[in-house]
Amino acid sequence: MLNKFFSQLFQQRKLVTFLFVAVFSLGAYFATKLSIDAVPDITGVQVVVNAKTGALDPQQIESAVTYQIETEMAGIDGLKEVRSISKYGLSQVTMVFKDDVDLYRARQQVSERLQNVTTTLPDNVNVAMGPVTTGLGEVFMYVLSAEPGSDLSRKNKHERLTYLRTVQDYFIRPRLKMIEGVADVDSNGGFKKEVHVNFYPRKMARYGVTLRQVISELETSGSNFGGGYIQKDRKQVIVRMNNQLTDHRKISEFPIKVNALGNIIRVKDIAEVRIESAQRLGAATFNSNETVLGTGLMRTGANSQAVAQELEKTLKEMNLPPMVRAEIVYNRSYLVNATVATITRNLAEGAMLVILVLFLLIGNYRAAILVALAIPASMLIAAIGMHYFNISANLMSLGALDFGLLVDGSVVLIADYISRLSV
Repeated sequence: MLNKFFSQLFQQRKLVTFLFVAVFSLGAYFATKLSIDAVPDITGVQVVVNAKTGALDPQQIESAVTYQIETEMAGIDGLKEVRSISKYGLSQVTMVFKDDVDLYRARQQVSERLQNVTTTLPDNVNVAMGPVTTGLGEVFMYVLSAEPGSDLSRKNKHERLTYLRTVQDYFIRPRLKMIEGVADVDSNGGFKKEVHVNFYPRKMARYGVTLRQVISELETSGSNFGGGYIQKDRKQVIVRMNNQLTDHRKISEFPIKVNALGNIIRVKDIAEVRIESAQRLGAATFNSNETVLGTGLMRTGANSQAVAQELEKTLKEMNLPPMVRAEIVYNRSYLVNATVATITRNLAEGAMLVILVLFLLIGNYRAAILVALAIPASMLIAAIGMHYFNISANLMSLGALDFGLLVDGSVVLIADYISRLSV
């Protein structure tokens, strides 16, 4: 029966050729849609919850924050493992789910549980889920520095790093986060600009002002409120209050209270308002000098090569302030391109060796070419399955191809076919 099937199939040359071209074309199409990476990402389905804990010490963080989050997350459907880290300023809880759990469904369940736990945490503890990325998601890094000879390069280190961090947080980072496939852009190093109100206790005591009064007044600073509208003569005028702060010195003029003599006590009478920086927990260096480091994180399942190239292109096209220079220190696309070049060269050399050996052994160049076609045909058919199962093209999935195994069956069939023709 098998011989009859193949004998009839060999008689339908046009049909066989059409099927081969169709599968070849379909595989070539899906090959262009594959995610390309240097190495496979074997990270499981996991969700990370980060909590900024302020000035709490690690022991307090473990008992008051980390334990509360772990307890609330227990029992989530598909949860396999929970691990955590408690250190000064940070509580990090990582939940690992079973491989068949959808990542976004897992994040939805964690988000729902977080709504319950936030009310039990200490004040000023900010809890949020980490970006949709993995440990291999860092595909692009760059550093910011002052242009040599510019005014910024002549400033002291604190002012220079504060300016660079401001450019990173409010100019570069928002633009890079808009790129498709980017999960987040991390900022490290420098000093985050803050407005500090430094109180004078003696002056507060002299004017009879308490710290609670000052905090109550400053909490609403910069807030905007709607005032409804006024309708007159068939016209409607919207009432609004523009309390937006454009200068930190305006805070000094905020009234705190009115004393018994009718004098207004303002912030400047009891405190000094100035631009300073937030307390930092680390730093970034480049060539032994402190700098501001930006890291582009790829979304899970995205094409690392495309994301890294788009990040590089966007950063180079940005109109940065003339005193700021951005220098790329890592780009995953370089590694991916080197991997692809290595795989392509190995495939080409392997195919040529197979054709040469088959021609020398069989003595028929047509038979050698037909057998060698099993290599690209097998790869393109595999590309269809890789696209369907969301497997990236990387050094492991493509570099482990065994040409001998791919052509073994074809060699046996061609050798038998040639022997039958010579009979």
